[in-house]
Amino acid sequence: MTITWPCDDKPSERFPIFTRANTGEVFSDAATPLTWSTFGRGVYDAGYRDGLYQIGVFSPDDFRPEGECEVVGCFGGYVYINVSISRVLAVRTPGMTAEAIDRSLFGEHPDVRPYAPHPDDENERCTERMVAWMESLFGATGVPEVAEHRVRIDQVIAERPDLSALSDKELIERYRALVPEMRPVFATHIVHLYASNIITGLLAQVGDAVGEGQLVAKTTSGLGEVDSAQQSFDLWRLSRVVRNSPELSTEFDAGVEGVLERIAGLESPEAGTFISGWRDFLEAWGFLGPSVWEGRSPTYRSHPAIPLRMLDHARRVPDAGSPSARTAHAEADREAAVEAIAAKLDAETKAQFLAAAQAATIFLPAREATKVQCTRLCEEARMTMRELGGRHVERGNLARWEDILLLMDEEVDAFVADAAPFATTVAERKATLEVLERKWPPFILEGQPPAIDDFADRDETIVNAVTSGEILGGLGVAPGVHTGPARVVRSLIDDVDIEPGDVLVAMTTDSSWGPLFLSAGAVVCQTGAAISHAAIVARELGIPAAVSVQDCTTRITDGTIITVDGSSGKVTIV
Repeated sequence: MTITWPCDDKPSERFPIFTRANTGEVFSDAATPLTWSTFGRGVYDAGYRDGLYQIGVFSPDDFRPEGECEVVGCFGGYVYINVSISRVLAVRTPGMTAEAIDRSLFGEHPDVRPYAPHPDDENERCTERMVAWMESLFGATGVPEVAEHRVRIDQVIAERPDLSALSDKELIERYRALVPEMRPVFATHIVHLYASNIITGLLAQVGDAVGEGQLVAKTTSGLGEVDSAQQSFDLWRLSRVVRNSPELSTEFDAGVEGVLERIAGLESPEAGTFISGWRDFLEAWGFLGPSVWEGRSPTYRSHPAIPLRMLDHARRVPDAGSPSARTAHAEADREAAVEAIAAKLDAETKAQFLAAAQAATIFLPAREATKVQCTRLCEEARMTMRELGGRHVERGNLARWEDILLLMDEEVDAFVADAAPFATTVAERKATLEVLERKWPPFILEGQPPAIDDFADRDETIVNAVTSGEILGGLGVAPGVHTGPARVVRSLIDDVDIEPGDVLVAMTTDSSWGPLFLSAGAVVCQTGAAISHAAIVARELGIPAAVSVQDCTTRITDGTIITVDGSSGKVTIV
């Protein structure tokens, strides 16, 4: 029997190529029907379009009607973004190429299809609007909309009602009301995403053109005030409380399980300081988790073992390995790299390059800030559905609260009125989801997606293991060189045995992985590009990183000694 998923979208004939690039950071797991039929279509596709309209590079006439996903899509249960649309954006942008935008999305991925022009790709009016928008980027002194979004989301959270006091109908209404709250924030995120793509693409093009490609990663290092890195700094400070206390260290030595209860039972000032700091950390960052834009994602708040394990590893790092110490010279290094490249340019190109370098200090942090704010609203939606799903667990209608998410938006009202007719539907979709979780979706899709049955099985078997002296090529995104044992990490749900100085090797990372970087000496990702999460956070924490290193998770075995060059992107097997 052919496996299907109820919230899957139709492929686009006009814009046929989709990719998992970037979406894997926030939707690493399959999307549930309720998440995608509400936030997928009402925020991620609709808000993405809004952002493209704000930039001026597209108009509504370019796309299918709203509600029919085309800018993003769900295929075989997994979320994709449209590559073809980004290429058209590049074609309509003076000085940009489809190849440059590909590099910002994919790095050096070998499966990227070459750009094939379409008669409607060029659009003079859209180009005029795009030029005006780009000029605004290079003259920007700030992004006040980020602060405005943060204030509004603070208000939404502060005004959260007692969810337990709401009726089922009111919970559904609140969940749906979060869609229009998140849409403009996501639209701003898209604007800043493309601003970052264009800025980093320009920096890379100019750096490569003058033979200084290895300096490019430094031009976006040490930016400061990057929201997606801030929880790592906060957890680092908490790890110092543990490291400097023999009493607390003893409790962590006894294991993470039950450590909070054991410390809460202590009467020392250090114990009180830790518990207070831990509560503050969860209050600030409890919304983070793997696959964090998916409604069923575990979070720091619901699964505190995730950050506790990372804290346990971070406490073992000596004070000399602090993020502040690692990044002490990052800002100076960035300025020196910009100056070195600029010195080789003519006056006109130099002015454009320096404007782009300055714009990077504004828009790369803004891109991460809006992403974090969207994640905060995702947690509000998750909390609301957790309350509704939990009630139906108590009533015997569901086995787990997450099963409420197996319903489509158009089904959930009927379910709360009478759950019995949906029992078979929920059971069948739950079984299908288990199948999806055992599959690897294709990284790139073009045209009609393959059947879910034909997706590759998730297999952690090492194939064609690397040998001493071999070099794996990738894209250098965070400067520096580090040699250490590889630690291949596939999920934060499981305990991650990473020691200070280990090289973190992963398919991709998202915001919830940030504190794991505190222990790592370097990061290697199988996918990613200059503005992916791993790249930005590694630069802010001062550790080398290489992304788009093909097959690194299936060719590098745990414990293999490797050298990572974060400028060239080379990973050398020692």
